[in-house]
Amino acid sequence: MLHRSREGAPDECPDENVLVGLAHGAPGAVNTPELERHLDGCAACRAILAVVAEDSEPDLANAPTHLETGAPTLPAVPETPLFRAGHPLGRYLLEGTLGQGGMGVVYAARDPMLGRTVALKLLRPGLGGDEARARLVREAQAMARLAHPNVLPLFELGMEGEHVFLVMERVEGPTLAEWLRARERPWREVLAILLQAGEGLAAAHRAGLVHRDFKPGNVLVGADGRPRVTDFGLVRDAEVGTEGEAVAGTPAYMSPEQLAGREVDARGDQFSFCVTLYEALYGVRPFDTRAREERSRWRRMPRPRSPRPPRALRAALDRGLALRPEDRFPSLDALLAALRVPSRFRWGPVVAMGVGLSLALVGGEALRSALQDVWISRENESIELRMGEPVDLTLPQVERLTLGDSSIVGVEPPIGDVIRVTPKGPGQTLLRAWTRDGQLRQYSLSVRAH
Repeated sequence: MLHRSREGAPDECPDENVLVGLAHGAPGAVNTPELERHLDGCAACRAILAVVAEDSEPDLANAPTHLETGAPTLPAVPETPLFRAGHPLGRYLLEGTLGQGGMGVVYAARDPMLGRTVALKLLRPGLGGDEARARLVREAQAMARLAHPNVLPLFELGMEGEHVFLVMERVEGPTLAEWLRARERPWREVLAILLQAGEGLAAAHRAGLVHRDFKPGNVLVGADGRPRVTDFGLVRDAEVGTEGEAVAGTPAYMSPEQLAGREVDARGDQFSFCVTLYEALYGVRPFDTRAREERSRWRRMPRPRSPRPPRALRAALDRGLALRPEDRFPSLDALLAALRVPSRFRWGPVVAMGVGLSLALVGGEALRSALQDVWISRENESIELRMGEPVDLTLPQVERLTLGDSSIVGVEPPIGDVIRVTPKGPGQTLLRAWTRDGQLRQYSLSVRAH
């Protein structure tokens, strides 16, 4: 699937650090003409710019207010790095820059004691005040609470003179944004990567953290194919809350409540994840972020005709993109479960539950069409049957069934929510049942002769 940019628009809205640089007049901090062209067509960025300009203070003229370690989302004017290659910092030897953002610079560094290369993050020159250091420490504390294969691990929080730095795993690979742009990919491959990244984000939620800046630029895809969620610079403890804080994050991926400066919880991250997944699948974002009028900002854009993942997956994605937090999934774990799509199977005939609960077999093209709209939401359940001993299965709201081999078991029309399965001959087969809300239950049925 080709990862496309919107026609006439930059790949991403700028993060808040770029807007802060413009509001504070930081010389050389941003590519001002390009940024101004973007602001002409983006109501969301204009709103954030107004907030940061109102909060500006003369003595902070060159200091962005929020931590961002990824590459800027609009081209920035190159600046001289704080240290050159070969400079020692603690026991580490710096080898060159890997990336930079509004407040942080990330270097490749060599750890001669352990014989490995790491990623070392420092504050930008001139941004070593108490508040900036506190943000870096808060990021380290958040990362230290997490141990998950899909979260970038923290090795150390170091101090050398006036410098505070983070030492992290160096991932040999692109960001998710770069990975998507590299070539056209099947939607199942894209979904698999995003589901893994979602597991890392869900692990942060289970640890009581809200990321607040999930986007393609904050996911690294290693050479091993494993994605890692990174950049916890805007993280907050879920119990502390965010209401009343200055707006922070990347506007194109923010939830409505985050963009409006209201309380943001894990459901805000869920929205950002779904914007990212939608863009990864379709190459465009789901909302009209270029709208000049604020009331048009949350207008849904037409869904591209290709690709066509299962309808149930599309429905789950739409729910995660609900404008009201209470209309989304109760947790990211619940969203991820709803998004999972099964591998391709050889399916038996479909039994459709029609008017009067009569049974009708459907095969061929109808079967292939039906399979486009299903996904597995639970593991197999194994049931042993004995000849002459029917079993009643309780399946609420069942809509249709598939049966692998009707010579092994027979299935009777349901009475209420109960379906009777009758053994007919020894062997093993699969029974699959779809409910009206799109969920699929799968049973492995084994029939013994005696």
